[in-house]
Amino acid sequence: MQIHDLKIDYASRFLANTLHEIRTPIQTIISTVELIQDTHLDREQAEYIRQIQFSAEVLLDLANNILDFTKIRSKEFKLESIPFDITTITEQVVDLISIEAFNKGIEIVTDVSPSVPQMVSGDPVRVQQVMLNLIKNAVKFTNHGYIHVELSYNKGNIFFQVTDSGIGISEENKKQLFTEYFQGDISTYRKFGGSGLGLSICKQLISIMNGKIGVKSNPFGGSIFWFSVPLASAIANTNEITIPEIPKNTRVLIVDDNDLASRTLMKKLQSLGFKDIEVTADGYAAMNQLVFAERIRSPFTHAFIDMQMPLIDGWHLASEIMNNPELKENIKLFLLIPEGQMRKDAKMKVLNWYNGYIYKPIKMCKLKELVRDSLESFDDIESLESVEPQRVSEPVPATTKASNDKFATGIKILIAEDHPVNRKIIETFLKGFGADVFIAEDGEQAIEQIDSHKDIDIIFMDIFMPKKSGTEATEELRKKGYKGIIIACTANNDSKDFKEYIRIGINDILVKPFKRASVKSMIEKWHTVLSIPNTSVITTLEPVLESVIKAMPVWDKQEFYEMISNNMNFGNKLISDFISQTESLAKSLENAIASKDFLNIRKTGHTIKGSAAAIFAESISDAGRCIEFAAQKSDLTTILKSKRDFEEQFKLFKKTIIDFQNGK
Repeated sequence: MQIHDLKIDYASRFLANTLHEIRTPIQTIISTVELIQDTHLDREQAEYIRQIQFSAEVLLDLANNILDFTKIRSKEFKLESIPFDITTITEQVVDLISIEAFNKGIEIVTDVSPSVPQMVSGDPVRVQQVMLNLIKNAVKFTNHGYIHVELSYNKGNIFFQVTDSGIGISEENKKQLFTEYFQGDISTYRKFGGSGLGLSICKQLISIMNGKIGVKSNPFGGSIFWFSVPLASAIANTNEITIPEIPKNTRVLIVDDNDLASRTLMKKLQSLGFKDIEVTADGYAAMNQLVFAERIRSPFTHAFIDMQMPLIDGWHLASEIMNNPELKENIKLFLLIPEGQMRKDAKMKVLNWYNGYIYKPIKMCKLKELVRDSLESFDDIESLESVEPQRVSEPVPATTKASNDKFATGIKILIAEDHPVNRKIIETFLKGFGADVFIAEDGEQAIEQIDSHKDIDIIFMDIFMPKKSGTEATEELRKKGYKGIIIACTANNDSKDFKEYIRIGINDILVKPFKRASVKSMIEKWHTVLSIPNTSVITTLEPVLESVIKAMPVWDKQEFYEMISNNMNFGNKLISDFISQTESLAKSLENAIASKDFLNIRKTGHTIKGSAAAIFAESISDAGRCIEFAAQKSDLTTILKSKRDFEEQFKLFKKTIIDFQNGK
């Protein structure tokens, strides 16, 4: 028997050493593939590389699982017993894969019961390993819907549960799911990868910890995986965040189209002491509730608003609230942002709408910090370090003092723009220059404003607007005899369109995104010319318009400095998040092109265009615009060319950032 044990022990050690050796070349393959992906590849080569990467990652996962398997089987395997924060462990695990979930359009929600002690005693690494395996499986096998992660505590036992709306598991497969090497459906595992060892390892770890693990069907479709382990409560951390007393008149409105996310946030807020909480699923209903509450003199004091909602998103809703004088004085707004989706969003540095924002899935500690700071000072909101700056004053340009001069005093300017964020940004710039500003949300309103205020000097005219487009409104105004300056505002930079704009009576082009310096120079250029130029003047504009579409800079560092008010800590975070997100978008684009999914190609191009514009990476933004435009026409040849341009410009951008950070 002893000789037999020695043989098993020797075999286990040999296998473990071999696996360590195998993992090294696999990791080298994965790293090399990543380097190859940064080079110019045609479609066929890119697909081969994608297959190599997928296979290498499956091999590495298999090697890691077998290594764990051999460790558990050996007599040397021991569990730790140390105090750890079980809530933090849970939230960190969810964090690791939340971006992947949100990129698939899956809502992932973390729900920690107040019964869970802050500290427990056990092996945090092994508990985390089991949690990660179960949540990763849920994300892997769920294509739409939600993943609900729950943690509770009862009679010395931690209970962990992951509910998904995925593909589900048959009753027959459930019986064998936790056995060694079992794979439920070979075709599914070929598609998603996996060794069949993960759940077996989870069961063995839970058994060693004297716990239980299992699976059952989600009655609404999908699966529910759970485990429970005995973990004794440990001494709590005395540095726990304390919440000030909540005023009696505090009322909270949660606006989120996902019912599960709303209910979970409500429970978190209730555990902090909030009592009067209402929930609504869309922006229009939210406005009705806010207005009604104001009229009955029982206003909401806080609103948590999801950024991504159908019909009216978080930015549009905030715009509506801020444009209502009765509402904006009494309420604090907090934006809920899916992790990894909008970290690069620089609008909050210019706009004055949200008091704070917090990333989904919501961590309890971050929510406590936000609520604490919110209650401590209602009127004087400071930057919240833990959740980033919230209600921020307009940044002061770092260039010259002249930027702040009221040089446009007395000039009457109409902004015709349907998007509330763009409208607010350019309005902020113009009022800072001293101009008298008028607003129109579509082409029809623009015409009505000119009919009512014929002395308006300049119109900033968005080209794509509802009811009447910018070109239609321009043609009608010129027929009516309007003699002021009309400046087209567009993200387009096609010279053919520019020539058409000139033909119908547009005087100049302002290419989006709006920049303070470009808006300023446009007004300085035209404020002394308050009549339609003659034909010769229009002709002289063509070289100017042609210059707009010349090669754009990789990164407009000066504009970026101005936008962040020289706060380089914030700036470096924006850049880091932009690079991370863009790398993810590049992979999404590769997959969408490989499957000729023009809708996703278009969406990805649109996201690249917008995110790059937000940090003034103009050449990348332009490449994204070209991808989006070509996808609308299902023009694969142009998409591939634009993709190569995007990759080249992104590589240049990263080099530029490295040089910049090294002081070059």
